[in-house]
Amino acid sequence: MSQEAVGKYKTVECKRGREWIFRVETGDDLYYALQQFAKDYNIQFAKIHAAFMGGFEPAIFAVWTPDSRDPDNWHSEHNYELKNLSMLLSMSGIIHLRMGKDGKHEPFPAVHFVIGGGWNVPTVGGHICPGTIVKGNCEFFITEILGIEVLIPEDELDQSAPENWYREIK
Repeated sequence: MSQEAVGKYKTVECKRGREWIFRVETGDDLYYALQQFAKDYNIQFAKIHAAFMGGFEPAIFAVWTPDSRDPDNWHSEHNYELKNLSMLLSMSGIIHLRMGKDGKHEPFPAVHFVIGGGWNVPTVGGHICPGTIVKGNCEFFITEILGIEVLIPEDELDQSAPENWYREIK
């Protein structure tokens, strides 16, 4: 690591907004339920935390995989489907804005999770993708984040990573 990179970071100050206990039940697509919730409540930014129950069948998630054609491509993700019933062990993430196909910002659930279980399910994790269907029910907390807005890539955003970054609203 170069001397210049030691201790460097970015930060924006934000505030808590509304808080919810969120529940989805058997047959619900977790990704689309979160996205619809964000649209219905006009949520631009939120944290997803403290999952306290849940199961999936199937679980579809993006995992980082090496890019054998381009070793410098550190952001190589591919979807993986685990069809067996799995138990949610841990989950956290955010809802933030991302550019939609129509050129407008829309809510994007960026959720990391870990699953496992006694049904021939390894302990694995990744980003939840559309098609992850709840079995039983799944509950967790959502806390709205206020006081920030997304940077427009042409403005001030470092293009080396695909994620958005934010600025404080004064």
